[in-house]
Amino acid sequence: MNTYEILENLRIKKIPVFTTNDIARISKLAKSSAIVSIKRMVDKGLLFRVAKGIYALDSDPFLYASYIIPNSYISFNAALYLNKTINQIPSIIHVVVPRRVKKKVKGIIFINFPKKAIFGFKKMNYRGYFIWVAEKEKALIDISYKFGNTNYTNKDLNKKKLQSYAKKMGLDISDRKVLRWLQREILFNMQS
Repeated sequence: MNTYEILENLRIKKIPVFTTNDIARISKLAKSSAIVSIKRMVDKGLLFRVAKGIYALDSDPFLYASYIIPNSYISFNAALYLNKTINQIPSIIHVVVPRRVKKKVKGIIFINFPKKAIFGFKKMNYRGYFIWVAEKEKALIDISYKFGNTNYTNKDLNKKKLQSYAKKMGLDISDRKVLRWLQREILFNMQS
């Protein structure tokens, strides 16, 4: 199977990230032959190396960030950007994962959360692929859970969902506290 047939077979799978073993299986090549084909594709700019043994069809980290670790999702400012809550494209993509990750990927930081805190994300269509992204309320709660506060919000937040997510995460936010917190954040963003 030639390079372009391999690429076409990868595109048919409709996922943006593949391991060396995935490519060997899809191309029906021995692993050693697949490694040679992968190197040629990377050298030609047809495939992009994400991390050791992980390759993507595109160099956009938003496409592959939620695929690197199973049961993970894009959160924090990257999720707020993808949900059109903020306009600034984040330089770092934070990905919430259910376990510690030693893998280093340029432009991506993996944040370990307890398994009970892995919820509140959705499948989103991004450039023809599905990625997993936190809902805007969950992204704000994730930021508060990790850093203690957040600087972003907008008037379109679902207060009940925000409160429910905070409670699930073990954050003590009463009705009054949620209202005060939202008012403070909205006022802050209006002044910025």
